[in-house]
Amino acid sequence: MGTGSIVGITVAVIVAAFAFTIYMLRKSGAFGMSKDKQQQAMQLMQTGRKARATITAIQPTGMVVNLINIQCNVHFQLQPLAGGQPFDNQKTMLISQTSMPRIGDVWPSWYDPMNSALFAVGQPTALTPEQVALFREFGIPHPLDSQMP
Repeated sequence: MGTGSIVGITVAVIVAAFAFTIYMLRKSGAFGMSKDKQQQAMQLMQTGRKARATITAIQPTGMVVNLINIQCNVHFQLQPLAGGQPFDNQKTMLISQTSMPRIGDVWPSWYDPMNSALFAVGQPTALTPEQVALFREFGIPHPLDSQMP
């Protein structure tokens, strides 16, 4: 085997390893939500049922992105706003270390009544009038909302 063949094989292995790493990072959500997941969340917000999602557990997976975002398995108990039994669900999410949620925090949520495993949560990201209004719509107290008890 010549030197050219060894170099060619080495380059092929490096390129394959790089492509696999990018694929796994994209699949894990390291680059944010995929277009499919964004569309699914938008669809749930338009047609899904509303619920209050209470955080019951947060488990870091060990993956850190950009030295500040931690991938976590976040466990929720969803309480449908229209009534009905609460149910448990979980999401794998990237969460900034500077805005790490706490157990007991409540976020707005939308779910598919035909498949409750499909759900989206409104993770607080900024303290804006729109976010205060969204929390008020779900009956969730927001720290900046002077009209909520």
